[in-house]
Amino acid sequence: MGLIAGLFLLVLLAGAAFVALTVLAVLFKVVFKIVLFPVALVFGVLKLVMVAVVGLALLVALGPVLLVMALLALPLLLLGGVAWAAVHALA
Repeated sequence: MGLIAGLFLLVLLAGAAFVALTVLAVLFKVVFKIVLFPVALVFGVLKLVMVAVVGLALLVALGPVLLVMALLALPLLLLGGVAWAAVHALA
């Protein structure tokens, strides 16, 4: 009988330890969410600024290049389209 009571007491202590550790983990999670929220906001704003700056720099740097390439490629694309239409019209 004492063995069963000891086993029951051991399971009860293990359950209490599990509940205590779960409560502690939830408290840590809440504290870290509250503490790290401003840090997450700062990193989000920093990422937004970096994306905007890099995007603007790429637009300024690559915009004229893409415009010249489009103007050079447009006649070739039109000629290719006419050739493709001619081949398919004859076939």
